[in-house]
Amino acid sequence: MGRIVLLYAAAIVLPFAAYLFWLRFEAWRERLPAASRPLPWVPLLAVGLLLVIVVTLGEAFLGGDTAGGTYVPARVEDGKLIPGHIEAAPK
Repeated sequence: MGRIVLLYAAAIVLPFAAYLFWLRFEAWRERLPAASRPLPWVPLLAVGLLLVIVVTLGEAFLGGDTAGGTYVPARVEDGKLIPGHIEAAPK
């Protein structure tokens, strides 16, 4: 449940945070001389890299299943394909 709430909260807050970051960056960039202004794709790559890191860490800490269990491969029973699955380890 917490993961779902976190994902919805991030989806709501992230566009506002990106917009505020862009406003700050533009204000800073306007004070620089024209020859030394960074290219416009630099902040986009930085934000993209940050999003990749956030999503990767989020999946690492919030996603996935618990370790353990036994993999049961796919098989055919009575002419029907039973897909492979992981049976939970006994407690």
